Amino acid sequence: MRITFIGGGNMAGAIIGGLARQGGHIHVVEHQQDKLDQLAADFGASGSQTLPENFSADDVVVLAVKPQQLRELCLALAPVLNGALVVSIAAGIRLDALGRWLGSRRIVRVMPNTPAMVGKGVSGTPGNAQAMPPARGRRREALAAESLA
Repeated sequence: MRITFIGGGNMAGAIIGGLARQGGHIHVVEHQQDKLDQLAADFGASGSQTLPENFSADDVVVLAVKPQQLRELCLALAPVLNGALVVSIAAGIRLDALGRWLGSRRIVRVMPNTPAMVGKGVSGTPGNAQAMPPARGRRREALAAESLA
């Protein structure tokens, strides 16, 4: 399973840190080079300032950008998702809106909280019917590092 975070802010960093403690390798797409450098130094995450050319159905793509940036990002991701499971940590954006923008129904919203930054968070993970049980298992595996998902 390849996990790609799009956005490298505080909450993304908290989740990435938890995954790194469990030995997971993370790729981060972030426009600020200093954040990429910090995530690489702290957690060994690889990074780039541009979106990957494509994903596969085995991939998990974590949307960790500000809600006002999400629509534009989703429209850019839609043609390259190829069935990847999308996890959004953006507050206030409904699954139906994400589905329209992404052209996909394999979406899960996660509401992490600040204790995730020290590995003690609890996250709600609502999903839709297309986030089938195997996908739910992958999202739990990905989030278990930071929370009690």
